[in-house]
Amino acid sequence: MNFSSILVPVFGSSSDAQVVELACELLKPSGGRIFIIYIIQINRSMPIDIALPNEVMNGDNTLKAMERLTTKSKHEVKAELIQAREIGYAIVQEAEQRKVDVIAMSMQKVKRFGKFELEKTTSYVLKNASCNILIWQDETI
Repeated sequence: MNFSSILVPVFGSSSDAQVVELACELLKPSGGRIFIIYIIQINRSMPIDIALPNEVMNGDNTLKAMERLTTKSKHEVKAELIQAREIGYAIVQEAEQRKVDVIAMSMQKVKRFGKFELEKTTSYVLKNASCNILIWQDETI
């Protein structure tokens, strides 16, 4: 399977690097595009454009680290920091605006009452995205 464009939301977790590397492998050998996004969730009680220097610094550091991973690939890479009210909604909107073939993302393993359950962001993306979705579950999360 080779895709021409993949959106990779990163969260500053240990599995980000694995998902970015996998996305690079899934892209066409030449001419593929990878969009890496880091989303800062803004509480509804705050203005959407509020300055959050610590969160921005964390996001920038995560994006720079992911960009370094892609330097060996021959793909076009764009990394962007986004502020949004809801992370899942922002992922779906970015995927639609960029017309990507795939969203490749990690998910947290969540158990409630001893049973596996999808967390809110993953559930929203699975229900609302109109493209292919690749989910990476890292056992160390």
